[in-house]
Amino acid sequence: MIAALFNPLDIECLVKTAVELWEEIDPSDLSEHQQDMLNRARVAMLAEHAGQQPSFPEAVSLISPRSAGQAWVLRRWDRHEDVVTLHGDEDSALAELATYVRGVWDNLVGKEGVPEQPPTDDREAVRLYYGPERDDQPDEGYNLYAEDIARRGRTRIVPLSYRFPDADASERANQDATFHPQTDNNDLPCVEVDGVLVFTYLDHEVGAVRVSVHCDTAADRLVRPDGTVPLRVEVEDDVVLDDSADGTPKRDLLTRLLDAADDHQDQAIREAAFKAGVLWRCPTCQWDNPGEAACCEGPGPCRVPKPKATS
Repeated sequence: MIAALFNPLDIECLVKTAVELWEEIDPSDLSEHQQDMLNRARVAMLAEHAGQQPSFPEAVSLISPRSAGQAWVLRRWDRHEDVVTLHGDEDSALAELATYVRGVWDNLVGKEGVPEQPPTDDREAVRLYYGPERDDQPDEGYNLYAEDIARRGRTRIVPLSYRFPDADASERANQDATFHPQTDNNDLPCVEVDGVLVFTYLDHEVGAVRVSVHCDTAADRLVRPDGTVPLRVEVEDDVVLDDSADGTPKRDLLTRLLDAADDHQDQAIREAAFKAGVLWRCPTCQWDNPGEAACCEGPGPCRVPKPKATS
């Protein structure tokens, strides 16, 4: 950051100079954030001149955008087609190229040093088919390279006294939620709530319903000082991800312990979990719930509130 290049007295001098210059220019030429910062500095300077103690701003955390990722671009051509595909890594790109190569392996049958069956190793199959210099097939070829993905982002300014939106604010955000249907092959159906994007779609290649959550565009009020957005993901009645409370023991660890335990161990683990507050038992249906659950999450209709702690 620029501020790291100056000592506190230099920064104070720069701020005062900026305020003095600001009063001589058109404020509309500055961004809203710049105007806010200069106005706060001006108020602080006036308070200082009047012998008053200026109010200190709320402590904040500066969160820089995540670094851009990479995609591997594979271009393959022959006499009949010219195809470009994107891949998450080099191995997956070579795997697709090797699949094509194995499908046309008959083109090499009879050539010296070429086995009748293509190698199982993807790189070796590609190397044998195209040759070390990629000139064994005059009418065919490929290019494979990594390309940086441009990521639009901004530095967030998040208060250290983070609080998740209250009930009224959450209700308004839920009512303002937007559904974006798929309109062509370049996008996917998505629900947007307060900037958080949740894509749910059918992936025929994977053979599954896929759910993808993107928080890069989440509203600032949802972002914690460490740059994360609290998420709790449930599938049917099972919580598969929960980082909604800092320091809360994750249920997946407890679940794995219980799955691996015999009857005696199961009872001992549950007793320890109850004492530690990781689990609580619903007094109505006797279902064991995670400590962070406010209501019973049993498989039936029971949603009894969590009993209040007794001293």
